[in-house]
Amino acid sequence: MSDSLSRAQNGSFLTKLGIYAKMSGPGWIQAAVTLGGGSLVSALYLGVIGGYEFLWLQPLAMLCGIVMLSAISYVTLSTEERPFRTVEKKISPALAWGWLIATVIADTVFCAAQFALGTGAITGNLGFDVNPYVITVSFFIMSLSLIAISQKEGKASRIIDNVLKGLVAIIVLAFMGVVVTLGLKGAINWGNLFGGLIPDFSALFKPTSQINDAILATGDQAGYWTEYVTSEQRSKIIAAFGTAVGINMTFLLPYSLKKKGWGKPHRELSRFDLVLGLFIPFILGASALVIASSASFHAKHADVISADGAPLPGMEGIYHEVLDKRISATNKDFAKLGDSEKEVVRSVVPLPEKQLAAMLSNRKSSNLAQSLEPFLGKNAQIIFGIGVLAMAISTMLVHMMMNGYAISEAVNKVGSAKVFLIGAAMPAVAGLFSPYLWSGESKAAMAVPASVIATTLLPIAYLAFILLMNSKSALGDEIPKKRGLINILMIISAGIASFASVWALSGKGVPGQIGMAALAILAVVGIVGFAKNNKLA
Repeated sequence: MSDSLSRAQNGSFLTKLGIYAKMSGPGWIQAAVTLGGGSLVSALYLGVIGGYEFLWLQPLAMLCGIVMLSAISYVTLSTEERPFRTVEKKISPALAWGWLIATVIADTVFCAAQFALGTGAITGNLGFDVNPYVITVSFFIMSLSLIAISQKEGKASRIIDNVLKGLVAIIVLAFMGVVVTLGLKGAINWGNLFGGLIPDFSALFKPTSQINDAILATGDQAGYWTEYVTSEQRSKIIAAFGTAVGINMTFLLPYSLKKKGWGKPHRELSRFDLVLGLFIPFILGASALVIASSASFHAKHADVISADGAPLPGMEGIYHEVLDKRISATNKDFAKLGDSEKEVVRSVVPLPEKQLAAMLSNRKSSNLAQSLEPFLGKNAQIIFGIGVLAMAISTMLVHMMMNGYAISEAVNKVGSAKVFLIGAAMPAVAGLFSPYLWSGESKAAMAVPASVIATTLLPIAYLAFILLMNSKSALGDEIPKKRGLINILMIISAGIASFASVWALSGKGVPGQIGMAALAILAVVGIVGFAKNNKLA
């Protein structure tokens, strides 16, 4: 045990807090990946459709993630073997390889999304007129250089830890600065905000009060709009849970812990590290985004349409996406009409419905920055752009790290810098071509398989570590003696993840049905493997 760790564990609470804060690291890496584009979009959409009433959602989602990641860290630090091999030998090879393959697919596809997010921040929010491929090449060179530095021991390796801590701090401070500015300008309803911190599961089944008032104003079409809003709310809740802790994050943590050289004496430190480095930054950053989005967009339409219901320049796409669905519900031939004919049909839709469609339009991150200009002035785009750019860079780096660990494990060459760099480069190559891959129809085509596989296998990763926490074969004498509460918390967390997984897959047709079947089969295989190995132990 190191001198610092010994002093922390034998000292006062404040001494322990200070020393643990200096020693922290893996939790910050987890925060760098979860504070990415997915969290940005989820928080933005939650604020648009749910206002402050959804502030409780992401803290609850992350709390479930912290429970499972704490179990993963306990298993990792209590055994001498790498976690992939532990799952493979003590639970099920199918479970282990499904975990690894889903991680590689998610890393490769979604790292490209971070390249696209960063490119958009530079050319949009920050206003640089640069060829997007110049930006992605720069990202490619910079990220690979930093990853190479991270593989060196000592001071060079700590550079990456500090870079990621700095980027996470920039993300959180940038978005919190936006909230402070909104608060000083009186744009935040603090009573509703604090009320939104109390969990309200009825939000799954009913619109918020302000949106409901707008629905009632639509008269005969109120039934359609109620169903539409509740469906959108449920899907955004599931998305928020999914972006809090992804399957690739469960693969990353064990290798981050091993790389730090932590072992059994560091188990308490690892839990502290997850709270300080992951839970607190995520809650502050994600909550700030929900608050800013709620204050700017919830139950408001003036930023999307004019007083007579005509869409404002640049807002036509997101507005027509919502309005056209309502029209198509009663006019089956609407999709076949030409553009000019569609405009005629749209023009006769009653104004209350146009206003509601505008309220429900999914704004983009650039719209949020624009909406803050009355409060932040000309600095709005810059402040928001810096936060988004930091978000993209930190997340692309960690996606590459995760893939490096996964490929190294796949070929059983963990510790080889060459193999790690090859694995880390795979997502960066996809990112290099993100201006093409993440545009038009290509974007949707790439996202479907990754989403289906990653969403399906997240509860399987959770199940694997629930089984490991109760496995005499894997943990031996290190198995927790009083684990009743631990099991209850893990089962609740895994249950929520399973609900989100099945809910997400149920709307994806045949691929979704295949995903749900795979979920059930892998669960049975895992439980049977656990029972067999535990009996032998």
